[in-house]
Amino acid sequence: MASKRTSNNPKKKLESLLRLAVEHSGKDEEPTNTKPEETDEKRMNFLQSALKAMTGDDLEAALLILRTESTTLEQKIDSLDLIRDKISDIDMANSFVKIGGAALLLQYIRTPDNTFRQQSIYIVAEMAQNNEFCQNYFYKEQIIPVLTTTMNDADEDVAKGSIYAVSSLIQNYPPGLKEFLGTKGIQTLVACLKSDHKSVYIKAAFLIGSLASRENSIRDHINKQNAVSILLNNLENKNEYDDKLDATLRALSALSVSCKWSSTRDQNTTAEITLKEISNNKELLDTCEEIGNFAQTILKNMSTK
Repeated sequence: MASKRTSNNPKKKLESLLRLAVEHSGKDEEPTNTKPEETDEKRMNFLQSALKAMTGDDLEAALLILRTESTTLEQKIDSLDLIRDKISDIDMANSFVKIGGAALLLQYIRTPDNTFRQQSIYIVAEMAQNNEFCQNYFYKEQIIPVLTTTMNDADEDVAKGSIYAVSSLIQNYPPGLKEFLGTKGIQTLVACLKSDHKSVYIKAAFLIGSLASRENSIRDHINKQNAVSILLNNLENKNEYDDKLDATLRALSALSVSCKWSSTRDQNTTAEITLKEISNNKELLDTCEEIGNFAQTILKNMSTK
């Protein structure tokens, strides 16, 4: 009896192996005393092994899992996790664009309440970081206005991820920055400083500090949106390193260079007291000397206004 021939088509072979992996995934019963984290690790290890078997191209295999209706939600989520683990490599990121992976991510991002939206935003952020090819692709796909809007999303992770993604898409990429500014990006970014989520505030403050240190026009634009007043209201002395204080001082330090610093006399008086306390707080400075330098810079610039 003649043996059955296997397909020489890599795509067919990949799909066949995928079906086999899906059929066997989760069929082995776990011992009742297995911890959830051990189960998750086994599932991830299984998926990694399955992906490596599929033509040796992890990204293409992961993308196929995302596109295949018969794969489970958990397998799709695991695939996104694997993509994120690898996508910071520039060559991998560029390849992912070329095989259509980025287009699928944008579909997820543009669909509200999509299960994969949050992770997709983070993947876009990491693909675009210091990668002009990916920045250009996402710019042409007009995703910056979408992510600018979701910077203020009610979901903390979506909002934080969107600020991260916008930062990656506009840093050292003039067309992206221009589009961000043209879609009222600064107003939306400053509004993020009023978020109830600390992590969103920190991401926004860091990006404000970065943008304000680049160009006078952008710095003045940020000041016109009352950013200084909001930042000063979040200024407080600490006895140990605090990431929110760090982000606040970085942003204020960059903004304080402008003559269009917008704050009331009472705010300035209170801020000067707090900044002097920070500058003389040995316990705090022992954990981060740079914080003291920021405080002194702000005080110096405030005295010239």
